[in-house]
Amino acid sequence: MRKGLWRGLPWDGMGWAARSGPGLPALRLSAAREWRAGFPLLLRPLIVLADRLGWSLAAFVRTVRFARAVRMRPRAALRLYGDCLASGGSPIEVHVWRALHGERHPLPARSAARLLSRLGDPAGHKLLADKLALAERLSAHGIALPPLHAHIPRGSAATLDLLDDAGTGAGVFVKPRHGRGGEGGFAVTRSGTAWHVEGRPVPAARVLARLDRVLARDDALVQPQLVAADALADLAVEGRAPVLRLATAWLPGGAPFLHSALLMLVQPGQSLRDFLHGMVFAPVDPATGAVSHGVCFARPRDRVERLGADGARLAGRRIPDFDAAVALALRAMAEVPPLALVHWDIIVTPSGPILLEGNSAGNWILATLPGLGGLDGGPLAPILEQWHAAARLRLARPRSI
Repeated sequence: MRKGLWRGLPWDGMGWAARSGPGLPALRLSAAREWRAGFPLLLRPLIVLADRLGWSLAAFVRTVRFARAVRMRPRAALRLYGDCLASGGSPIEVHVWRALHGERHPLPARSAARLLSRLGDPAGHKLLADKLALAERLSAHGIALPPLHAHIPRGSAATLDLLDDAGTGAGVFVKPRHGRGGEGGFAVTRSGTAWHVEGRPVPAARVLARLDRVLARDDALVQPQLVAADALADLAVEGRAPVLRLATAWLPGGAPFLHSALLMLVQPGQSLRDFLHGMVFAPVDPATGAVSHGVCFARPRDRVERLGADGARLAGRRIPDFDAAVALALRAMAEVPPLALVHWDIIVTPSGPILLEGNSAGNWILATLPGLGGLDGGPLAPILEQWHAAARLRLARPRSI
């Protein structure tokens, strides 16, 4: 089976252990049922059956690959396969969740996306998925975002002329217009005829290939690469400033509030796209802006006190302009159609915090990581339950004629 083949098939993401009950299980079941309701009634049982059988095979293949990659013992690999089969999650995410929490993953990525996309105003999810439209909306309300050097339409020919600004300042960052997180994005710098991607020297043809991959499926946005504030400069690796992720939430009819904060840092010498080894995630006290020890998912039980073997210390430092960053995220939250939970990525620069983008279906592992140390606003499930109840109430109301 080719990698990713199963992703194109219709499935509800529930795995084999779909069950009812309070909290996340009930929300997952409801979201899956709502998704299946979009198919003809006679097809729904077939979709469930094909999902369970197809996922059994896909989970097995992916578990074997993952177990070999990390040299996992057979007994641990068998338990991992059971977790994947039951939860509907990928091997890497269920492995990390069990290492952190000692239990089966309650809301893997596919289920989280299906659930969270049904909570709040659909216009809000649509806006956050379009980075250009979001930037235009927030900029009109005075919210600081990176300036746009270029907007390159999908299907355009990739040429180095499109990246002229890579030779100025700290270079540029190229990202697809649609999507979430930093998926598909890359940093580019140029010095004379020498090119660097993510701080590593590459031939010009490699730069063109990366740009061409973006343009083959989406518009490309070219922005300046942001530089970290002086107090965080020692945490920048290969030109990548640390990213402050602020999770903002609100209850239906209430006001937005900061739920949790996380400082995301690139591991020296690692690819940031390697979920296990590439990043360090350090929870931040939402009341004070003080950074806690970090976590690297390759060894999630170990405390990361320094970035790299002899690098900068994490625990105890404070995020500069933290209150301003929180205010920026809350202002952004108030300017988009109401949503249950949004993760805002911010870089604190020498001139203050600048907002990169927002995600309404963020990774559940990252969303709950600060809570392991009590550095959050409490469990997220009750917030999601209230939004789900509000949505069901609106659907149950009779329509006026």
